[in-house]
Amino acid sequence: MKIRFLLTVIATFILISQLWASEPVSDQNSASTKKAWEFGLGGTLVNWSRVSFIGLQQSNQQILYDLRVNHLMGGVNIYVAGELNQSFYLYLHGNIGLDKNDERVTDDRYSSLYLGGLGLQWRLNPLFKSEYVEPYLCVGLNLLHKNFRSVTSGIFKNDTTGQSTWEALDIWNRNGTVRDKNTFGTLSIGIGMNAWLNNHWGVGLQGDYMMPIEKGLPRFAQFTLRMMYRIGGKDKLPKPIVKYETIEKIVEVEKIVEVPLETEKIVEKPIEVEKIVEKERLAYIYDMFDNINFEFDKYTLTAESEIILDRIAEILKHMEGQHFLITGHTDARGSEAYNRTLSSNRAKVVMEALEKRGIPVNMLKSRGVGKSSVAMSASEPDVVRKGDRKVTIERILNIEYWNKLPKMN
Repeated sequence: MKIRFLLTVIATFILISQLWASEPVSDQNSASTKKAWEFGLGGTLVNWSRVSFIGLQQSNQQILYDLRVNHLMGGVNIYVAGELNQSFYLYLHGNIGLDKNDERVTDDRYSSLYLGGLGLQWRLNPLFKSEYVEPYLCVGLNLLHKNFRSVTSGIFKNDTTGQSTWEALDIWNRNGTVRDKNTFGTLSIGIGMNAWLNNHWGVGLQGDYMMPIEKGLPRFAQFTLRMMYRIGGKDKLPKPIVKYETIEKIVEVEKIVEVPLETEKIVEKPIEVEKIVEKERLAYIYDMFDNINFEFDKYTLTAESEIILDRIAEILKHMEGQHFLITGHTDARGSEAYNRTLSSNRAKVVMEALEKRGIPVNMLKSRGVGKSSVAMSASEPDVVRKGDRKVTIERILNIEYWNKLPKMN
């Protein structure tokens, strides 16, 4: 019955994923994006109640005994998941659990549990339009092996009357268990959440309820916290908003009429007039620079920024003879030396990208100021500090000042 139920759930999930995958793709780059892979390593807690009777004494119709009850078993979890589509991931995981035994009870120094299995996750973040937080539901099939007893009822071996029995119940086995096996299969259902710090690193939390395929065997729950590394998949960083404006030029024709004594001669003189004045060009360039971005903690331009620089270069070509200083800035996080180097490299990359697009080298210079001009402290949230991480451009009119500036700093 449980197998039929699990197969029905998996089939439903797959059907939903296929319908979801058939929706139009809104991101023009998503069709060429590689599928995401996630690798995780963390810790797990297994909530499996185990009762051990250490000693029993019998006198004057009284039975005295010592027992030890363990409810949790800690261990290590490894995890690999592959993206099927934006809503479904197939994952493989394994646990190794250990707990120290009382040497008076068993010759085994440790109780050990090994569990591995394959599962399917239904990521719910598309429903909430979220990229950094991913809640999900999951189902799976697992194989378990253990080296300890897990029955929850029995008799006292040293009881001479043969009438004393014991029973131990827990939240997962309210009716107790009378069977025990060291190796058996389980079905799992669970819920989890991934929180991504950036495109690659994140933290995952998952809870599973384990149900044995065979009747009478114990049920239990486990909780896993892991650190994850992600490659491929859709870019989680917000895309810059790029606005394009058309720069137009018009030509007016002034007609000068000269009337000699004998004949009338008409001379046409073309006069070029720019519709967009220089101040408007500068404002346009400044706005476009607000959308220049880099890969996280690098000085590699994003694909969107390359397109923006194409537009900026076209405008600068009409401002020949002007001088512009490109300045890189960082937020307050990190050391002064590291931030100054990063900001200098970012400004240099933008300058060289414009020169490759045909801007004369004598028009541009670059410098990095690190975090010297920050407006927000390091304790502010990332979305606030993002305003301090930028590359700016300014026109230099003081030619003596310009001549003193180095090409790169």
